[in-house]
Amino acid sequence: MPTFDALFSPGSIGTLQMPNRIIMAPMGTNYADPAHHVTDRLIAYHVARARGGVGLQIVEHTAVHPFGLTGAKMLAIYDDEMIPGLRRLTDAVHQAGGRIALQLQHGGRQANAAVIGRRPLSPSAVSLSDGNRPEKMTEEEIREAVEAFGEGARRAMEAGFDGVEVHMAHGYLGCSFLSPLLNRRDDDWGGDTERRTRFAREVRAAIVERCGEDFPCWCRISANEFVEGGTDLDEAKRFAPMLAETGYQAIHVSAAIGETARYASAPYYIEHGHLIEYAEGIREVVDVPVIGVGRILRPEMADGLIREGRCDFVALGRALLADPDWPRKSAEGRVNEIIPCIGCNLGCLDRRYSEQAHCQCTVNPWTGREVDWPGYPDRAVPDEREPARGVLVIGAGPGGMQAAIVAAHRGHEVTIWERSDHVGGTFALAAMAPGKAELAGLIEWQKGELERLGVEIQLNTHATVDSVLQFDPDNLIVATGSTALGAESLPFGGGARYLSGDRILRGEAQVRDPVYVISSRGNGSEIAHLLAEQGHAVTLLESGEDLAPLLPSGPRTFLLQRLEELGVKILTGHRALGLDAEGIMADVGGSERRFNDPGTVVLAIGRRSNDDLAGDLEVLPITMTVIGDAERPRHAQAAVHEGALAGREI
Repeated sequence: MPTFDALFSPGSIGTLQMPNRIIMAPMGTNYADPAHHVTDRLIAYHVARARGGVGLQIVEHTAVHPFGLTGAKMLAIYDDEMIPGLRRLTDAVHQAGGRIALQLQHGGRQANAAVIGRRPLSPSAVSLSDGNRPEKMTEEEIREAVEAFGEGARRAMEAGFDGVEVHMAHGYLGCSFLSPLLNRRDDDWGGDTERRTRFAREVRAAIVERCGEDFPCWCRISANEFVEGGTDLDEAKRFAPMLAETGYQAIHVSAAIGETARYASAPYYIEHGHLIEYAEGIREVVDVPVIGVGRILRPEMADGLIREGRCDFVALGRALLADPDWPRKSAEGRVNEIIPCIGCNLGCLDRRYSEQAHCQCTVNPWTGREVDWPGYPDRAVPDEREPARGVLVIGAGPGGMQAAIVAAHRGHEVTIWERSDHVGGTFALAAMAPGKAELAGLIEWQKGELERLGVEIQLNTHATVDSVLQFDPDNLIVATGSTALGAESLPFGGGARYLSGDRILRGEAQVRDPVYVISSRGNGSEIAHLLAEQGHAVTLLESGEDLAPLLPSGPRTFLLQRLEELGVKILTGHRALGLDAEGIMADVGGSERRFNDPGTVVLAIGRRSNDDLAGDLEVLPITMTVIGDAERPRHAQAAVHEGALAGREI
């Protein structure tokens, strides 16, 4: 059994003692109330991570000034009346055995103008992308911001936090002062490297003045902004020692600014540990502890990074959204039981599919619902007054398997019927696209969890009204998924002359060039990627004006970049009408355009629910719930959440 001795050795930042080297990275949650106060939801979320055994958790970016707010429900600490709520948070985490710090932040140029009611402030009036130019700060405004950080630290100490992290990364105010691209001043606050560190040095002095030198205080930096003219590792290695000499007791090494945020929270396309080289570089030039971050998902890697001296602590972000018990399971040698982060960025970063734009998680529907679902999943038990029930789940996709997991944890007798010879459903297909193999980690974890729970999965089992009636379950959960739309969905059809995108993903079809992928709402983008990786000449006919609009921004950016590198010809605004003897007909702004003599035509225009069985089963006197794509084709986050809810409500 692996022991991970380096990872679970004690460590310290200043006077802050930690039992292990695992730090929960600060992540915005949107759990605060509209007045930017702590809520019960935020407390329950952090208590769960404290119970999971993390050495230190850093609470998300917290505004030290009203002009630093980046969201309507961002946590804040710019008024003494916020202290009692923050004290409730620290007390709860301490009672759960944890240690907790607060990240102090001012949004600067990336503050939300609609929330703060004015143009954002920045060292210089530099606009890089959207044309919204921030306002250059006056000397008085700079000093006001410095004092706000000092007062924020004082309030954090009074609220019982074990330390503070000053946010100088990701394009916010502290980062902007350090950046040669974003700070173009030629006064005492900008110019050469030393003058660009003045803001950081003044902030540290303001914190010492209020909290003393022994109150743990460190900073987070971007060691590469991934934009021409911005901070790179060489520049970061120049200013990091100055920060350490100023009194910052550790350096938390991240990367990127707002325009390049895809590198800070990189998706499945990017390798694990992709930012560690920056932590390693900074560790060479400072004599304080260095915190490494960046897709550190497995305890084997985390332990190796500490053991090899590449960093002193590891910060886990999305890995702890996926499984708050990651540290405990690792320490106990139950690595195969860790719910894996799959890098999908659904729920955690892209909140379009989450309730009230809360931070949630595809693989762990408990995240963000700890206050609503106490004890989920492995501490949940049914009401002792209610007997265990017989549950039949039809369909072994991620939704069906999650329903079975939760129902089994609650003590029910669960059986799964799956029509095919494998589990995973449509999600298993998604994992077959290039760079997305990591998605299969959810399916593998669910399979393992079902085995540990003793849930039987019966493959190659076709459910009918008669077979369900004969099985006679107390509760029925229908998770039969969806099927790709065929040529009948096009105005002029084309029949068997199309190949299904599903067949391409499974590797079941012979393909001849040139290949045309007919796509709707980006459904064909990843199929085009796969075919291009295989060396085919691919044209993508997309009906909409935007390619892959349903993908989170991070994965989408990397996908579009790869399609361009592979030479895929992308034609948006091309709505396919059908296929005739000469070729493909498409509508382009009301005019017909033809593409003659295609070698292969692949259809990827969406999916329809496999809801026929659910309709047939409605006649049975059995409590039935329909979930996931069987109810309406959507995404894995919805399927897993609905599965968990269905299992929980039995």
